[in-house]
Amino acid sequence: MKKINLKLIMLSLTVAVVTIVACNDEFLNTPPQGALDGSVLSTSRAGVDATVISAYKSLIGWTSNWNEQAWGTAPSNWTFNSASDEHYKGSEPGDLDEVLQFQLFQWGPGNPTIRSKFVATYEGIARSNAAIRTATKFGEVNASDKPFADRLVGEAIFLRAFFHFEAFKVWKNIPYYVETDTDFQKPNDKPALPLIIADLEKAIPLLPDTRSQVGRTDKMVATAYLGKAKLYNKDYTGALAAFNTVINSGRFSLASCFYDNFSVAGDNNAESIFAVQNSVNDGAPDGDNSNFGERLAQPHGDSNWGCCGFKNPSFDLAYSYRVNDTGTPIPVTSATRLARITAGSTEPLDPRIDFTMGRTGVNYLNWGNHSDTWIRGQGYAGWYSPKKNINAQGDANLNGSWSGAQLTALNVELMRYSDLLLMAAECEVEVGSLDKARGYVNQIRKRAGNCAQAPAGSATVTTTISDPAIKHAVYRVGEYTAPWTNKDAARDAVRLERKLELALEGHRLFDLQRWGNFKEVLNAYVAREKSVVSIMNNASPVEDKHIAYPLPETEIARSGGKLKQNTGY
Repeated sequence: MKKINLKLIMLSLTVAVVTIVACNDEFLNTPPQGALDGSVLSTSRAGVDATVISAYKSLIGWTSNWNEQAWGTAPSNWTFNSASDEHYKGSEPGDLDEVLQFQLFQWGPGNPTIRSKFVATYEGIARSNAAIRTATKFGEVNASDKPFADRLVGEAIFLRAFFHFEAFKVWKNIPYYVETDTDFQKPNDKPALPLIIADLEKAIPLLPDTRSQVGRTDKMVATAYLGKAKLYNKDYTGALAAFNTVINSGRFSLASCFYDNFSVAGDNNAESIFAVQNSVNDGAPDGDNSNFGERLAQPHGDSNWGCCGFKNPSFDLAYSYRVNDTGTPIPVTSATRLARITAGSTEPLDPRIDFTMGRTGVNYLNWGNHSDTWIRGQGYAGWYSPKKNINAQGDANLNGSWSGAQLTALNVELMRYSDLLLMAAECEVEVGSLDKARGYVNQIRKRAGNCAQAPAGSATVTTTISDPAIKHAVYRVGEYTAPWTNKDAARDAVRLERKLELALEGHRLFDLQRWGNFKEVLNAYVAREKSVVSIMNNASPVEDKHIAYPLPETEIARSGGKLKQNTGY
């Protein structure tokens, strides 16, 4: 069967499907169906598939109107990761102070960004459950098409698990909804991870060996997420078994160049396990199929995008890309004081720094050298701009206006093969196979040395790290050559590699929370940052309660008291 990219069929179903299964604003009190009954849709293959595509649509973070949402629905979770050591809120004082609350560890249950994420995530769950009901009914009345119906049921169960996993990462204690629920005032008193794991295990046998269309799920994608859920549940042996199944399948591999994962040309490459499928210039109103949730997190001022200067990478993150003479990382904790890493510095750097953040004087994805004038509220949130999830010159955007330039077809990666290898490395450390973990880390470090940001004026975005035309940096990448024999040191090395490889992709805060070292790491981070970013002097101490965000107070009220607030709020 010819594979058709899911993003190409999203538009034709956007308006109709949203009408069908859009989640009611009172979804804790009423069933999440919309205007049309499932019996109408279950009479045709196209109708059944439409309900599943509707659930995939929720991966974008869109509910019913972009302009009515806060920015917490971005699939990269960049607003929530403002509470990590990767990046600041950005922009300038007084702009999106609800996200500044995350940066300063001062958030509360009335924060509108938190509720925005809750509504969007549970709409995805509602759409998934609607798809399960519709596909199940279709299979019951069309025996010859039951394999087709079962596949769609499997996809929808996977998506239900995915959205609940998103909710778990943010709130930890969540209500879990299934397709047979009739009482929508459910408590959040059951551990979510076992339910997520059970859904993934239920979905896998129903799914095809390979996805029927690019952008959909299949057995290996669901198995990768099963491993991740088990890792979060600290079942390292079970997680490793799932990860090994994916690794041994040969389905995925590292892209030859790190940057290939963040270019339109590299969308859906062999490293992409699961990604949000985005498109532009497809007739959808207001860029509804684009990577809209990332539009604020782009350079400001006289840059190509003109707005809005959020998600500025931290001094701390930049310092993490320093390497020693052998090309291995220098822990940021060894720095006595943070400072700006300027273009032309002779201090050796991991080349991933200049694919992750914009530094003044360094080519920015062939739009010319990054400039201080691209930084909004100069000095308020450092001097770096985000680079991942931003289009290079030549990539299609919505149109030529400054606002249209922000909306692109660039996919948002949810899980890459390098992410999976590093999760497998974590498991290998915990079960005692330290040198197996070293091998996985070295695969990623070796790839990091394959390419670098080309200087301004180059025909391509990338070049070799030894290109003599590079004057803006000295790049060096080395592998770990000595066997790993110390478990604590191996664990630290794997965790640091996750920080370097996956920075600004939405993993860091949730990693720190699940590792249990978030208070130690983030309080030390705040102490370092205070000397270079004055607003960090207003930060509150990181406490145990910050392991989870609070449930929105409006949803607790709507639950009739069934939802219980997280400890500390």
